[in-house]
Order: sequence, then structure tokens, then C-alpha cells
Amino acid sequence: MKWIVDRIEEGFAVVEAEDTKSFAIPLDAFDCEISEGDVINVTVDKAETEKRKETIESLMNDLFV
Repeated sequence: MKWIVDRIEEGFAVVEAEDTKSFAIPLDAFDCEISEGDVINVTVDKAETEKRKETIESLMNDLFV
């Protein structure tokens, strides 16, 4: 999935998704400087998701068992 930065306003990047829906993302959510026209690639990392779930489950087991 790709998002295009339409504009920067008051600490937010207003981005447009491929389906033409627009929404605002706080600039501090990005790990680099962005500007109008930048393309943002959005991916889902299933392996990292599973790793985090296992870590959380382990922490919960330690806490509640």
C-alpha cells in the first residue's frame, strides 16, 4: 500500500491513500523528515507481529502465573 503526502499542516502530514481517502498523521510518527509529494510505503510485517505477540504473552504469563 502506498500513501502520498499531500501537504504538511500544523504538525501533521495529510496523506492520500491509493483509494483517494485522505487522513492526517502526526509528523512525530515518522522516523525521518517528510515533505509534500513523498511516497510512503506501508507494509505489514507478520513475523514481527508474531514475535511481539509471543513477547507480550510471555510477560503476561510471568505477571499473572
